[in-house]
Amino acid sequence: MSLTAAVLLNRLTTRAKIRHMRALMTLCELRGMGRAAQALGITQPAMSQLVAELEKLLDTRLFLRHSKGVDPTPAALDLLPIASRIVAATEEGAERIASHHRREGGMVRVGSSAAATGALLDAALPAFGAAHPNIFTQVQTVIGQALDNAFSGDEFDVVCCREREVLPDGWAFEALVPDELIVAAGTSHPLAQQAGKVSIEALSHATWVQHTAVSLARDQFDMLRERHGWDELKLVHVTSRIPVLSWSMLKTGELLSLVPRSVVMPWLSIGLLKELDAGLGLHLPPIGYHWRPDRTGRAVRRFFEALAQCAAPQAEETAP
Repeated sequence: MSLTAAVLLNRLTTRAKIRHMRALMTLCELRGMGRAAQALGITQPAMSQLVAELEKLLDTRLFLRHSKGVDPTPAALDLLPIASRIVAATEEGAERIASHHRREGGMVRVGSSAAATGALLDAALPAFGAAHPNIFTQVQTVIGQALDNAFSGDEFDVVCCREREVLPDGWAFEALVPDELIVAAGTSHPLAQQAGKVSIEALSHATWVQHTAVSLARDQFDMLRERHGWDELKLVHVTSRIPVLSWSMLKTGELLSLVPRSVVMPWLSIGLLKELDAGLGLHLPPIGYHWRPDRTGRAVRRFFEALAQCAAPQAEETAP
């Protein structure tokens, strides 16, 4: 039988396997049987066997062996992009099927900003876990560029944060909790001890925690300083995007911070921090969740219900 394209196609479709393609790709990259075998998690004899099987199927020499390893032949290099497409398509298929099972099964993958963690997840997750112990819930903090990247690919089923100005096609937003910038202090701070509204003058004599340069709180804080002439304001220049460190700085009772209520909500709710009555009226966009309506299964919808139940009391308390 002559070696035609039809013959080769028949051999590949009936006898070649994904592991042969992966072996070809790995060996072309690493140029050594031992190194390639280690990368694939198999023995060197098994790696040699895979190459031999593929060369027999194609009736073509794919690698030239020498003392330092192997070199791919022109035939191997011609086959390499095709093998890469086969493996990539297989990986994509596996991811799509896994995604289908996640949507129809019991898994929820959540990306959350610091604000959404404090305003929603801190209260919702314990209740959700107790009500649905068989649903596997995976939560990851997404800040800055990681938050921007959360809407690409298929890493998250839900992204909890403020509404994005621009959303990729297929994503929708559900607002749940209003938010605003507040002046937060440790409970032992002198201004936290006084009754009634705290004056702008009193705020001007306090020592404040500085914010990261690119943040809603920093922008508004700088505007307050300019508006009220706080040129000599005392600042502590310790900046962080880690919410627990906000509490660490404020709990000493010596500092103030202009911060989204959502971020410090867990500590406000149990009395470890206090919101000062400063009457600033610095409202922020609401917090909620982003989701893809056409890619949402039962487990994710139950998670939405838990978020809504958690958010309802907060929305009532902050309603005008």
